[in-house]
Amino acid sequence: MDTTDIRLRVLETDVAKLRLQNEEGRVVSAGILEVLTDLRTEMSGIRTEMDKLRTGQDELRAGQDELRAEMRTGHAELREELSVVKRSVGSLELSMKRVEGDVAELKAGHIELRHLVAGLVK
Repeated sequence: MDTTDIRLRVLETDVAKLRLQNEEGRVVSAGILEVLTDLRTEMSGIRTEMDKLRTGQDELRAGQDELRAEMRTGHAELREELSVVKRSVGSLELSMKRVEGDVAELKAGHIELRHLVAGLVK
């Protein structure tokens, strides 16, 4: 075997190694692409979930705002009703004072009538 044959065999060996490394590189690249595809799918799922969470959060805020508005309205209505009740109580108290005055007048009249009747009977 001469040096040309040796060089040729070394070159053939180097070419075979390069082909093997190239194939290994393809396998690694395919694996990387598969992982990247999986990551993209996961990221897409995460984005979808985040959008759902944001939508839910916005709905919660809207619900809270609506509830606050309803509470303010209810509070204002209760104040108005309380004011009406207070006015009614005041009117009732005034009426009771009038009735008490009328009763006092009736008692006084009754006593006076008794005295008159007693004076007639004597």
